[in-house]
Amino acid sequence: MSTVRRVLGRTGVLVVAIVAVVALSTGTLVAAEVDRRAAHTLPAGTFIGRVDVSGLSFAAAVARVDDRLIAPLRAPLYVAADGFAEGTSAWDLGYRLDARAVVRQALDRSRRPWLVTRLWRRLSGPSQVVVRARPHWVLGLVGGLVVRAQQAVSLDPVPARVETSGGWVQVLPDQAGRVLDADAAKRVLTGAVEQGLPTVSLPSSPTFADVRAGALTTVILVRTGENMLYLYQDGQIVKSYPVATGTGRYPTPTGLWRLERKLLNPVWTNPNSDWSTHMPARIGPGPTNPLGTHALALNAEGILIHATPDVGSIGFNASHGCVRMAPTDEEDLFGRVGVGTPVAIVTAGPPKPRVATPAPAAPQPQQPAAPAPPATPAQDAAVHF
Repeated sequence: MSTVRRVLGRTGVLVVAIVAVVALSTGTLVAAEVDRRAAHTLPAGTFIGRVDVSGLSFAAAVARVDDRLIAPLRAPLYVAADGFAEGTSAWDLGYRLDARAVVRQALDRSRRPWLVTRLWRRLSGPSQVVVRARPHWVLGLVGGLVVRAQQAVSLDPVPARVETSGGWVQVLPDQAGRVLDADAAKRVLTGAVEQGLPTVSLPSSPTFADVRAGALTTVILVRTGENMLYLYQDGQIVKSYPVATGTGRYPTPTGLWRLERKLLNPVWTNPNSDWSTHMPARIGPGPTNPLGTHALALNAEGILIHATPDVGSIGFNASHGCVRMAPTDEEDLFGRVGVGTPVAIVTAGPPKPRVATPAPAAPQPQQPAAPAPPATPAQDAAVHF
């Protein structure tokens, strides 16, 4: 009897063991099948950014991410700057998000634990899983828009200038230009895109001309034919002087020049022209100097505005190209202008020849006891007077 009990006991244990093994195997197979079927479904509590994708299939989660996170990146974005406007979007500028990639990442994270852990998480209730969904930049697309804006914004400044087309002086003011700083524009544009702004203004900076209107407050105008010199201050005539200008054979050059040097007690140097062959190589300061005591040298070669001892030539076209003034008038003008002053010379009528222009006085022999003072290089002037 005891033997039968022992046999029955062993048989019972074996049966229980077999039943347990079968149950465990069946449970494992069932659990694996459940897990397999859930492999393409996101578990409860799964978020991509702030978008809840719990219980969604891969395709459904991609569609929701596209609707909630990518569609705003395709919304219109208006970009403007001085002289430039263009419609675009964050997506077109290269600020993008891969919906399939972030959903795949969420699925991968849901399958990382062991099978038992995954089953327990599904059975015990949701535990929140958040997948980061920050767009990334595709390089080069922002730069293309900035280059287009830079080209549209760029405007060269216009310098102030002296206009004499009407025969009189008109100072046209300078005009500022503008420029777009590409690096600053990229920073502003990318910042606006990342903040989700619907409009953005790119900053431009003014540029200024080398010659501003303030540099042209004083202007000299010489009108040949009329043979008058006018001094302008702030666009208005403040002084006028009768002058002599060049003859028809030796005209005073018209155009816009500038005062290059101011000469006190200048030394006349023979220019070796056909009219000066009978004259000495140099004439120092003194009563016989054809340039007088004050002269204003222009950047036109050999042309001066100078005093003259031949005051009878004033009012006529009587010089060899220079502008002659009465000595007192030249001294007055000399004190009113500085180096760099613009000098406009225009033709205001036909030449007014002098009936008889006496030749310059012949130089007197210098007395040994009283030689002429030596001239500095700055005083020398090879001019036509």
